[in-house]
Amino acid sequence: MSEPSLFRHYQIVQDADGNNVELVRNSEQVAVLAFDLERLEYVHCHVLLEPLANRAAFEESCKLLQKRGHPALARMIEFGEDEGNPFYITSNVDGEALRPYLARLQDIPGWLAIMIATRAMETAVALCERGEFLSESPLDGLRIVQTAPQAVQVLAADYHVIETPSGKKRALKTSFEKQAKFLRTFLVEQGGTLPDHALAVADFAELLGACLSSAGVGVIAAMRELRTSLQKLAPAQLSGEIPTAQKPRALLAPLLAGYQDVARGLVNLVRIQSQRLDMANPYSMRGTLTKTGRSVLIEQVPPARISHTRVKEADDAAFKITKQRDNPSLITLALVNESEDITCLAEEIAEGISLAELMRERHCLEVQEAYLVLAGLDTALTQLDKSTLPTNKLRLEDIFLLTGFAREDSRSTKLLVSKLNEWPAFNIIVRAHPTLASMSGRGTDPAVLLPPGRDGATATAWHGGWLAALCKFLLGFEPPLGIHVETTGGARERETVARLLDDEIAKVAETKPAQRSDFLARYARIIQHYDLAKPSEPVRAGGTEPAVSPGLKSRPQTVPVSKAQAPVKREVSAPLGIDSSRSSPVALTSGGAARGGDEPTIGFAELLFRNGGEPSPPEAPDWALAAANAPPTLPAHLIVREEVPIWLKAAVFLSGSMVIGAMCAHLSGSALWQKKHTPAPVEATAPGQSASAAAVAKPASAPAPKAIAVEPNVPKAIPVPVPTPPLEVTAPPESSVPRGSGVSLTLPSGATNQLRDQLPAGSPPAPPP
Repeated sequence: MSEPSLFRHYQIVQDADGNNVELVRNSEQVAVLAFDLERLEYVHCHVLLEPLANRAAFEESCKLLQKRGHPALARMIEFGEDEGNPFYITSNVDGEALRPYLARLQDIPGWLAIMIATRAMETAVALCERGEFLSESPLDGLRIVQTAPQAVQVLAADYHVIETPSGKKRALKTSFEKQAKFLRTFLVEQGGTLPDHALAVADFAELLGACLSSAGVGVIAAMRELRTSLQKLAPAQLSGEIPTAQKPRALLAPLLAGYQDVARGLVNLVRIQSQRLDMANPYSMRGTLTKTGRSVLIEQVPPARISHTRVKEADDAAFKITKQRDNPSLITLALVNESEDITCLAEEIAEGISLAELMRERHCLEVQEAYLVLAGLDTALTQLDKSTLPTNKLRLEDIFLLTGFAREDSRSTKLLVSKLNEWPAFNIIVRAHPTLASMSGRGTDPAVLLPPGRDGATATAWHGGWLAALCKFLLGFEPPLGIHVETTGGARERETVARLLDDEIAKVAETKPAQRSDFLARYARIIQHYDLAKPSEPVRAGGTEPAVSPGLKSRPQTVPVSKAQAPVKREVSAPLGIDSSRSSPVALTSGGAARGGDEPTIGFAELLFRNGGEPSPPEAPDWALAAANAPPTLPAHLIVREEVPIWLKAAVFLSGSMVIGAMCAHLSGSALWQKKHTPAPVEATAPGQSASAAAVAKPASAPAPKAIAVEPNVPKAIPVPVPTPPLEVTAPPESSVPRGSGVSLTLPSGATNQLRDQLPAGSPPAPPP
């Protein structure tokens, strides 16, 4: 077997027989698969067979594609001329060309044909917006890649960058509209809107090829109309997967070892659970470590004949560094093993939400939410810079938001459709080691929007311009593939942020990218300006005043987000244990679950910079202290509470009230158990004498005793004062005295004489007894 050839820092990939892997060979060019030793990713080397007729036009076309990148277009990495042969290098598109894909099929489901036509038209529109770069045979220049069980993408891998002697025929509007009408009529009449109906591939390929060949810069408006009409033909709901016969093949899969070989190399170390592939990451398998029982992702490290030994060296370095405790923001490599000429790695599964998954559900974030992601990502990128790992590419799929919930937890699903300001807290971790999905060009790379910078011009690849490119995807200015963004509200704020992002990206072209801290400071000042200009919300009934923001301190690793308002009662649409956003089939043209209703929240920048105002760039606030002093921000349906019965609350309240009341009465001295009862004196009267007469007969010097009633209803006898005129005291007859009116006692002997002596002079004598 011959040694792999090297072109500059690109190593040509060879198959098992030692032959170069050719992608395109025609009268104009030869394209081969190569591996970039600097960026550690696969590329396409396009070598033109004819000398350049207009070198200035060739360079101008390549520079324009570099400056105006798009996620649907292969990135223009490098161009030039080597020994008289012009060439240009583009990033890899991990799929087969559209023409051979359609040629090997007999029929195709109608919904899949509509999806392919829609995606191909989107890519053609993006290509024509940048100039006349659509190749002469579009079906050969476009490649199809499966990104989900029910979704495919059509990407441009080849460009028309040279001027042919005859010149490219300019597209006419009438010609394109005619071909577009034929394609749309064919899809409608053949039952393409029915979920289970199949179409003839030969007719579909012919109509699609004719429509793409008549596309151009002059008919961009008509191309957009065709794309919109095709989206309306798509079924609203889909179920199942793409049939096995119609699945597009991955470009690198035939060059790698099979599932059985990988499992045999890790038989004593990892127990592979399933060989079922995730089409977003088709080269990884899920398994469990034998010793620790941790869940991992197993992936083959490409051999030297199709990559380079630098990949293995980068994996070994990541294996040592990620195990250190001072790098918690990097995903840990649990194993790097080489056995039977097959090298495999095991990556610990990040139980979090990736940015790609978040964008599929939310489509775009608000300005304040994007700042939360960028501020948390700054900490992870700082650790990545200190680790000195040879990482030059971070995709949306490589950035994870850890919330503390497992990926299968229903609470994680509910967080996907809620604003980041309402999340309790999250950490951001990144994947710092090369993977096959990243090296093959799958996923969304924010660097596709950046113009190429001068080698060695910056100390790090993660500067302010890279954060600006990432922010464009987060805010929906450049949505990922298959996501259509419709933004409402905050137009002036978004326009200001858009100008800031364009300015940061322009600095990269001038080889003067700003630092991350400077970019974040300018971004934060924009948020502060527009948040302070908004009218403050009235305090709700039963609410409290907003909490005072703590002082600005050093940026920690944790990014909790808290609202300084009283918790708002929210309506729960489904129980916590039910995954409402994934219960129904996924729509063909939508990104997933619908976005929840907007709820009023406090301005994040207003809370963040309430004590600020200094001209120097502000530091990040102490998020941990803010979260500790702030009220809980989880929705009511996410907080687990134990309901207490109302009768138990009432009993505890009454018992406590009684105890407190008894203590207060005891301290004041008015308690019942502190009072003493003394018996009242009883006055004796003569037999047959009334109580009033006895009171009169009592001498004035002695106090008149009270008469005690036997029955409770009888009032006490009141002593009568002695009148001035003489009174005649007669004993009432026995019948006239009511029974029960008082108590009469039998007088002892001699009591009558004593009574007579006590009467005043001139009184009539008392009657005999």
